[in-house]
Amino acid sequence: MTGSARHLIVSGRWDDNVAIVDIDKALLPESDGTSRAVISRPRVTPDLDLDGDNVPDARASGQPVMVAIDAKARYAYIVCHSGAASPAAAAAYQHGHPGLVTVLDVAAAVDPANNDGLGAVEEFVSTGRTGPVGCALTPDGAALLVNCGEAAGSEDGGDELTVIDVRSRQVSARVPLRLNPNHPATTPSEHDSPHETFGHYPNPTGIVISPLFGGIVFVGNGGFSDVSVLKLKAVLSGAPDAEINRVSVETGPFGMALSPDGTLVAIASRESMSQVYEGSTISLIDVERAASGRSDAEVARVPVGGTDETMQSRPFAVAFSEDGKLLVVSCFRTNVISILDVEAALAGKPAERHRLYPRAPDGGPSRPRGIAVSGGLACVIGGAKAGAGSSIVWLIDIETGKVSGTVCGVGNESYFLAAVPPIPDE
Repeated sequence: MTGSARHLIVSGRWDDNVAIVDIDKALLPESDGTSRAVISRPRVTPDLDLDGDNVPDARASGQPVMVAIDAKARYAYIVCHSGAASPAAAAAYQHGHPGLVTVLDVAAAVDPANNDGLGAVEEFVSTGRTGPVGCALTPDGAALLVNCGEAAGSEDGGDELTVIDVRSRQVSARVPLRLNPNHPATTPSEHDSPHETFGHYPNPTGIVISPLFGGIVFVGNGGFSDVSVLKLKAVLSGAPDAEINRVSVETGPFGMALSPDGTLVAIASRESMSQVYEGSTISLIDVERAASGRSDAEVARVPVGGTDETMQSRPFAVAFSEDGKLLVVSCFRTNVISILDVEAALAGKPAERHRLYPRAPDGGPSRPRGIAVSGGLACVIGGAKAGAGSSIVWLIDIETGKVSGTVCGVGNESYFLAAVPPIPDE
């Protein structure tokens, strides 16, 4: 794999694989609206021996939902929300299963020889907790931080940030997140969200790490309406008091992004877990203010994706352009992709530069979700859940707001994706 190749790794979610997309091939007119740019679909979930005869007879569901890739494009880390659960178990209840992180050799994953096989898998790492969602590599690439989003058998009860040492591929620390002592619940909810019994546990979702001020970790608390702020050094040591601040946002956050200079964190306020309410805004958090413990760290809250400022658009994900001047937002409920001017947003001015209503090739709702940026392109996952290979990726020119290509066949209700970093030719 050379520096001239550009690829995406797209989570499969209800498919047990990730899709490798050749970006340049996807931009060719003859590839538009087809799966021709998908060059491989390597598996990322383990084989299962369900009848105990030492012969694999099933493939774990896994629900691969999140992708992180190291700076040298050597390894990709795939968070499997339901880990080694069987497809039947995950289909019966998608939450509360022990989680796995799949370590994928990127060069092997890109090789079509490993399509539909485990040849690109280096290792399966158990998180030791359940329902993982978000993950982030530390700035030095030495550790992977994974959110424990749920308790066993429940959509509720997530209360930990798990640290995995990249070299040993073992859990090296567990950091508790503060609970809400004012909520009457004492155990995880027996209900699905939204329900009033949610609100005692943070149920972390998104996560980003700024390299500034010795390293500051931001964790979106889907069970609350805020973001935890932690010192990276304390997290890596497993310190119980690593959390130094909480920053309020509109409602339960989900997708998060860090600006290229590390000074801003963008948060998509997706939905409440305790009441029937979907969000309508994204928030911008000032890293320096948050790290200083200030209560005014949220420096902008911007309505997105609706026909008015109160319309519940259910923002799903956010991503900065490579120069940090623009912010791409996906709004699941209103089928909108919005491109915002960051400077205008910070100044409290109208910030939407482009609004797109992308179309799904099958004519169904677009339901945009995860976003990755590669050069001047925003690569956005969409498509309603409709069976294997039913998700799509739009390649959008961020500056003009125009769709440059559509890739089909990348997963089933896929959540997040990542762009493989460019590697110089040797």
